[in-house]
Amino acid sequence: NTFQVYPSHKAMVQTALFLSLLGLALSFDPSTSNILQNRPRVELHIHLDGSVPVPSLFAIATEKEVHIPGIGIPKSTADIWRALDNVTSSWQRFDVVNNIIGGDPDSLASVAEDFVARQANQGVGYTEVRYDPVRMAKSMYTGKSISEEDAIKAISGGLRKGAETHGVAVYSLLCAMRGTNASSCDKVAQLADRFRSFELGGVVGLDLAGDEPDFDNAPYIECFRKAKEQLGLNTTVHAGEAVRPHDVLTAVRDMKVDRIGHGYAATEDAEALKALKDYGVHLEACPPGANRHHVIDAIGVYKEMKLSFGLNEDDPTVYFENCTMDSVEALTREHLSFTDADMRKAYADAFAARFGPHTPK
Repeated sequence: NTFQVYPSHKAMVQTALFLSLLGLALSFDPSTSNILQNRPRVELHIHLDGSVPVPSLFAIATEKEVHIPGIGIPKSTADIWRALDNVTSSWQRFDVVNNIIGGDPDSLASVAEDFVARQANQGVGYTEVRYDPVRMAKSMYTGKSISEEDAIKAISGGLRKGAETHGVAVYSLLCAMRGTNASSCDKVAQLADRFRSFELGGVVGLDLAGDEPDFDNAPYIECFRKAKEQLGLNTTVHAGEAVRPHDVLTAVRDMKVDRIGHGYAATEDAEALKALKDYGVHLEACPPGANRHHVIDAIGVYKEMKLSFGLNEDDPTVYFENCTMDSVEALTREHLSFTDADMRKAYADAFAARFGPHTPK
């Protein structure tokens, strides 16, 4: 069973849930706030293909008899590590993951369900997980492919099953990818519109992900404007992670996004910071990656300027960031002197910026 939050009630629910979490006196139906009392963390920026553990990749590859180039059907997790290490760029590890799990509905559903268990076990009561349905729909290793629609159905089903089993709220975002053409972005936007759903596991928004240093926002501005103005989609864009504060500006002003993934480069540009403040755009901060890029101080600027931001893992599995929400919080304590109250405020900001309206009873 789920609790429907109608638009007229949305602001009341957002406020009530987190005022109670902050220990303020407020009477509110406990059935709707129970999930976040038990698991108070909120995560809006995490990639499904950046969250698949090595043992899961091994289990899928052996069960489905996936022949990995240069390795064959893996005989141990060491073979999975060989495949992950046999790449010229860390970005290509996503290709390894997608080529093992992609094109198979059972594998996609299983990975999605296991992902929800992971979130529940680390106290994340509300999650929006993102993925590229085009990559998930096929595997170069097996030669198998399914439609993007079937990939979305499989992942949404796995997320829903996991959410119902563990009593948490999980929804999904579809990623258009930098480096593809504008029509590819339009296709993913149409999929996000078609599969838009407030059922647990459903699609609640559109993202732009991928190689930002080599591909700026320009080819995708019109796609995201249409997604917002014509389709009425919730939108977020990876921008300003390590380059170009201008991408943050165009995402806010031209693409009309609701949220920004990362956004750290904006702290180098007063105009970009002002736009974030003026438009009330939520920032999906990811401390592990920010620390790796030596820009974690930007998250401290978000706090100082009283911008809306949350705390996220991004790609938590061991072959990417190798992090948990515990380690994310530890990073902010160590490098930014965040307090418990700062953590709660970040989760409250994230929940207020969420795209999905349900809270399970």
